[in-house]
Amino acid sequence: MRNTLKFLIIIALMAAARNPVPVFAQNGNRTQAYFNMLSSGNYHMVAKMMEGRTETTIETFARGELMASTITVQGEITRVVYKDRKSYMILDSAKMIMITAMNNPSEAKSVKTDGMRFTGSGTARFNGKDLPYDEYSGTNGEKVQFFVDGNNLAGIRNIIPRQNAVDLVILTLDQNIPNNAFDIPTSGYQIQDMSSFGR
Repeated sequence: MRNTLKFLIIIALMAAARNPVPVFAQNGNRTQAYFNMLSSGNYHMVAKMMEGRTETTIETFARGELMASTITVQGEITRVVYKDRKSYMILDSAKMIMITAMNNPSEAKSVKTDGMRFTGSGTARFNGKDLPYDEYSGTNGEKVQFFVDGNNLAGIRNIIPRQNAVDLVILTLDQNIPNNAFDIPTSGYQIQDMSSFGR
């Protein structure tokens, strides 16, 4: 059950990376600085989300068309790197790498900045606090609320019609990207290369 849950969360996160929910509209409001950082395509973000009692922590590095995410679920770690028009799922504990095709480099982007419009502000309960938020609406009817705690982005609430809202608590957002963030192991790993399928 534990491995199944982990697998489903990883697949959901990969799907989100390939079909990102649009976030941040350039609007001149209090989220402007965060919009600028994310729209630059060069950022480092650490966030956590809760699904029931299961906490998932996601650390993402993005630089142009490169993206790397480390996903931690119940102490188990999986890495996903997008580069060279391929997706590499790296299971360090099993010494395994699964490679799939990524025909469009834009699929690697976990954050999309276009297509959103500012629709209002308010205050709501987020991560145990009453915090102000800016709300944006996308072209598919989804809403995204960006919560601010002082001068910091506290988190993002994704509201999708007929689904439960999903809160993403932002722990870190900066542009500190180490040179080895997108490295792939070169030896000692079993490789399952499925990148020739779907091309």
